[in-house]
Amino acid sequence: MRKRFIRNILAICVFLAAIPKLEAQEPVNIEPHGFALGFNFGMTDLWGNVGTQSILDHYYNKSYWGNTHYMGGLYARYCIHPALAIRLGASYGTLYATDDWNYAQAIKSTNMGTDAFQRYMRGQDIKDNIWEGDLLFEFNPLRLDAHSKVAHKAGQPELLFGVGYFHFKPFSTWTSRETGISQYVNISDLHLDGNGFPGGPAPWDLWQITVPLGIGWHWDIGDHVNLGVEYLWHYTMINYLDGGVSGTYVDPATFDKNLPPNQAYIAKEMEDKTWTKGYVGPYSSKDLRGNPGVNNSFSSISVSAYYRFKVHSTPWWGGE
Repeated sequence: MRKRFIRNILAICVFLAAIPKLEAQEPVNIEPHGFALGFNFGMTDLWGNVGTQSILDHYYNKSYWGNTHYMGGLYARYCIHPALAIRLGASYGTLYATDDWNYAQAIKSTNMGTDAFQRYMRGQDIKDNIWEGDLLFEFNPLRLDAHSKVAHKAGQPELLFGVGYFHFKPFSTWTSRETGISQYVNISDLHLDGNGFPGGPAPWDLWQITVPLGIGWHWDIGDHVNLGVEYLWHYTMINYLDGGVSGTYVDPATFDKNLPPNQAYIAKEMEDKTWTKGYVGPYSSKDLRGNPGVNNSFSSISVSAYYRFKVHSTPWWGGE
C-alpha cells in the first residue's frame, strides 16, 4: 500500500514537471513527405433521369432517408508537400435512385404535366453495383506557406480532384404482371433504351472514366493519424448509369425482333412500368422517357482516416 502510494505521487510529480515543457512547445502539424494508408466510408447518391429533379426534393425526402446506399474503400497516400498529396484508391459500393421519391410532390400537382407527376407515374428505379479505382490529388491552400501560423493548425480544408475508372452492373425492379412478385433484374442485356439495336443508341460500355471533384476538412490527431470528412462529386461521360432512362420509349415490337422471347417479355414489362401506378398506357415510341442531353453523375459524402508511417524526418521544404 505504501509503495503504491509513493509510486502514484512520483507519477504525479513527473506529470506536473512535464507541463511547462509541453506548454512551451508549439504543436507542429506540418506533415513531412512520406507514405500513409487510409480508408473511407460514406453515403452515395446517383444523379440522373431517375429520382428527383431538385436537390432539395432529394435530401428533404423521408422516403430517401429510409433507403440510403453506401460505398467504402482503401487508399495509399503520399505527401509531396504540406499543401499537396497524391493518393491511389479502390472502392466498392452501390448507387440507387427511384421515381417513387417524387410521390410527395406528385400528389400536390394540379395537372399531369408537372415533372414530379411524370416521374412518379413513370415508376422507374435503378441500383448500380459499382467498382472504382481513382487517382486523386489533395490540395491544402492554407499550407502553401509551411511556416505560417495557420499552416500549423490541426484542422485544415482541402480541395480534391483527379481521374477515375469504374465498372458498374445495373439492376432494376421487375414486377411480374402475372404473379405481382418483384425482384431485381440485371438490365445490361435487356437494351431497355434500344441500345445496340439497329437504328438505336450505341451499346453500353460498363467500364467508364469519371472525373472526381470535391472538398473536405481534415484534422491531424497526433503525428500519425488524420481524420477527415469529404464530399466528392463524380462526373461521367454517359447517360445510362440510371438504366438508360432517356430519349423516347422503344417500340415493344423491337424487343421481340432483337431479343430471345423470355428476355423480350421482361424488357417490355420493365421499359414501361406505368401500369404499376394504375396508368392504363402503354406509352408510344414517340413519348419521352427521359432527357438524353444530361450525363449522369454520382456523389459521396464520407469519413476518412489515414495512418502516416514516416513523421520525424526533416522535410525538404525546411519544416520541423
